Amino acid sequence: METIDGLAFIGRNPLDADNVFVVTGDSGMGMTHGTIAGLLLTDLVLGREHRWAKLYDPSRKTLRAMGQYVRETANMAVQYTDWVTGGDVRSVDEIANDSGAVIRRGLTKVAVYRDDKGQLHECSAVCPHLGGIVHWNPAERTWDCPCHGSRFTKDGKAINGPANRGLSPTEHK
Repeated sequence: METIDGLAFIGRNPLDADNVFVVTGDSGMGMTHGTIAGLLLTDLVLGREHRWAKLYDPSRKTLRAMGQYVRETANMAVQYTDWVTGGDVRSVDEIANDSGAVIRRGLTKVAVYRDDKGQLHECSAVCPHLGGIVHWNPAERTWDCPCHGSRFTKDGKAINGPANRGLSPTEHK
């Protein structure tokens, strides 16, 4: 993760319980930020003031960051239009061996992978993180969510977060 200002996010995780802390966004400064995190989080956990708390606060918003924040938020919102579009293909018959595609079934979208033997494997195309629709990545042979970057195996198991669980199984095939 790269922060706009190059400083890590170190402190209480915004919109989470008071006892959940985060250290991320090191921007290539992991050794330095790791040391700072050890000092800063010790004080925060023990309820003490720390002079760097506001500087590294994960909920900080800088004026410089606002433009990029607006652009990235707009881009993320565009990704949700996948809910109202058709599928990548009209029928599973159009999916080649060792390939995947999203199909529409009524109001739902299904991620369908056809293995090298022609067997179909299906799961929900809805990312469990925040509901984006995954896309087939032919280079990596994974399902990738364009909203926040979660990635899943061909059969829907989580590989990379922020999603912390896999794609849900479908109700019917």
